[in-house]
Amino acid sequence: MLLDALRTKLQVVTGTDIGEVIFDWSEYFDDTRNKIYPLVLWSLDGVGFEKDIRTLTIQKTKVLTLTVFIIGSYNESTEDKINIWDTIEAKLDVYLNKVNETSGLTIENIAKLKGIYYGPDATSPDKELGVSYRDVELKLWC
Repeated sequence: MLLDALRTKLQVVTGTDIGEVIFDWSEYFDDTRNKIYPLVLWSLDGVGFEKDIRTLTIQKTKVLTLTVFIIGSYNESTEDKINIWDTIEAKLDVYLNKVNETSGLTIENIAKLKGIYYGPDATSPDKELGVSYRDVELKLWC
């Protein structure tokens, strides 16, 4: 599966509360665009992968290991940081389960993801909070 096809599969938002899905840090940091929260960012830059390139393989597969982020807006004077983290983490979990149901794509380690919470100054100059899962293993096949 090509990365362009993967991008299309990861843009699944039907049945979720995800505002938008992006794949490039430069798009995330672009001050001229309006972000639609909560947004999911798949960090494809520098992603590692394993691939079987034998010509006689019955089914071509590739396993990518990457980090996925969910980012939500945050108003520190009216919102509780912990509640926002709980909310966006739950939305990311629903989204990842939808992705896992997508044909040709499986999250191999969905039962043991490792996460990190990010505070309002860690993600961007905007007032945002984030949650990420590191080392997500996406298995792709045709």
